[in-house]
Amino acid sequence: MATSTHRAALLTCASALLLTACSFSFSSGGLDHEKLQNAITDELNTSYETISQQVSSVDCPQDQNPGPGEKILCTAQVGDQSVRVESTVTDEDYNVNFETLDTLYDLPSVGTTLSDELTNQLGFPVTVTCGEGLKAVEIGQTFDCTAADEDGDERTVRLTAAPIGENDQWELLE
Repeated sequence: MATSTHRAALLTCASALLLTACSFSFSSGGLDHEKLQNAITDELNTSYETISQQVSSVDCPQDQNPGPGEKILCTAQVGDQSVRVESTVTDEDYNVNFETLDTLYDLPSVGTTLSDELTNQLGFPVTVTCGEGLKAVEIGQTFDCTAADEDGDERTVRLTAAPIGENDQWELLE
């Protein structure tokens, strides 16, 4: 079994789309849900520029008004994928930290990057196919791609989603 923890270009196009502990100040008197949704949209749009994607909507439960230390779960729509964003009120002034719980991958880009990494590691041409479009994967969960050599022999490449700043891990299964 071959493994790799190289982030390289894979994460430039893929999981660099993950927010970690973004912090925003809102207003006293209660959580301003519209400002929170706008802040999440702005931050995600900046992250998703590398794959030419934009957030179409962010939904945070309006019926929840969390206090200090409490969390709400928001959902951002990007293409046909949902990305969960956990928002935590940090103090009585309703300052908020938020982070994504899912990593968004551009599947063709992931395939190309894994093809390059496997070709370099194995010393012969390998083509990896992960599918089309976008895929949101919960941090710590896996998804599979298919690697094929020039003779058409195929093996599974399993990728485990990691938060930004940490390496996604992939392994070539026997």
